[in-house]
Amino acid sequence: MSLRNPERGWFTVKGLIFSLGLIASFIFVGSFYAGLIRPIIARGELATSVGLFEQAQIPPFLVLLNGWEQQICLSLFMWALMILAYKLFTTRQEASALRHFIPRNEGGGREPFFDLFYKEEPISRAQAGKSAAIIEKQSYGTDLQHRVLPYILARGLERYQLTGNSLEVTETVSGRLDIAAEQQDSELSILRYIAWAIPSIGFIGTVRGIGLALQRADEALEGDISGVTAALGLAFNSTLIALMLSIVLMLGIHLIASQQEGLIIRLQTFCRERFIDRLRDKSDPASPLPSVAEASKPNTTEEARRPPEQNPSEETSTTKKPKSKLLQ
Repeated sequence: MSLRNPERGWFTVKGLIFSLGLIASFIFVGSFYAGLIRPIIARGELATSVGLFEQAQIPPFLVLLNGWEQQICLSLFMWALMILAYKLFTTRQEASALRHFIPRNEGGGREPFFDLFYKEEPISRAQAGKSAAIIEKQSYGTDLQHRVLPYILARGLERYQLTGNSLEVTETVSGRLDIAAEQQDSELSILRYIAWAIPSIGFIGTVRGIGLALQRADEALEGDISGVTAALGLAFNSTLIALMLSIVLMLGIHLIASQQEGLIIRLQTFCRERFIDRLRDKSDPASPLPSVAEASKPNTTEEARRPPEQNPSEETSTTKKPKSKLLQ
């Protein structure tokens, strides 16, 4: 979930899941149908046709799964589970990156990564430049590489070193957190599409089953209703399986989305409390912020250099011009 998204292309983990994962799910589900479900259904239909009703009993769950629409829905559901597992893994990695920057008493990791944010002292512009370089260097080649928090902290520290303005740093950090949230939401769009496509395919099976039942209406008028019931069973079973899979998939999507939103809130809180609120005043980057007691003390040096105030009457008398001799 890094803003410098390194997982672009077909040969990355993300690319393989989004491309080969779809193919693998269709192959796996197709093998399950070809090796188990359809042979059992075929044996049951053959036993029914020759009158062996005791051997024609088929397990109910296989009857529900029988159909091309159910197979396609299960394949898309398996693909969605792969994407959900990948999103859960990346979210856990971002959360573990946050634990490297917080103290141990607040749930931080065992090994401190960078102690600048553990302290309570103000952060100067000189410290900001050095800290940004250290974060970039220490996060390279580790599990913190391409994570959101180190990237945002490094960009915020660089901005503060250049401008010394905490407002610009706040805008920089907030903007990149907003981009990270939008990126998370966009990566869930394919899951939302699958959650919409599965019920749609189930309704296609319903329409196909009703159409087959109408084609065999003449057989029902002659007294043979087996074809009509089989077609209607296909119609209702495809809708039932599709809706059940969609319910489970939407639950997983909402759980992942809630974890990602909670992660963004934790990152915002950390950046505000541990970073932005500790920035020094831009007017004097070399000295720490004065305390309230020091700010209330008078400046004796400036008072000693200030000339004494003059009496208003004396100022009037000294500045008063003499009368002209013509007026005398």
